[in-house]
Amino acid sequence: MYMPQCHPSLMYQSVGSIQSTMTTPLQSPTFSLDSPHYPDSFSNGGGKDEKKKCRRYKTPSPQLLRMRRSAANERERKRMNTLNVAYDELREVLPEIDSGKKLSKFETLQMAQKYIECLAQILKQDSKSDNLKNKSG
Repeated sequence: MYMPQCHPSLMYQSVGSIQSTMTTPLQSPTFSLDSPHYPDSFSNGGGKDEKKKCRRYKTPSPQLLRMRRSAANERERKRMNTLNVAYDELREVLPEIDSGKKLSKFETLQMAQKYIECLAQILKQDSKSDNLKNKSG
């Protein structure tokens, strides 16, 4: 018989043409709830009939939520402050185009990228000229 979209852990066994059985890993004789393949929450505690109490999720108090939110806000402020300081330091290193105009963050990154490309090109030209001097000299 055909069983559509059967989970791979289910084993379909055909017994004769009329009767069929389906076993799951839990029903299989090779697996038991006390085996290391299953977490302790599935086992019955090694034969003990103790019921484990389910803990309900306790909603945090509004004071705790407010404290967590203010701590997260403080971390975000510190992160943005360090990022802004880094942008200011980068602006100091870049050559000025328009005096008096502060570049935006995006403009600063674009300018830094172009500046690095120009410096790399200068270094390539210098190394080529040094190679020519060494060969001719």
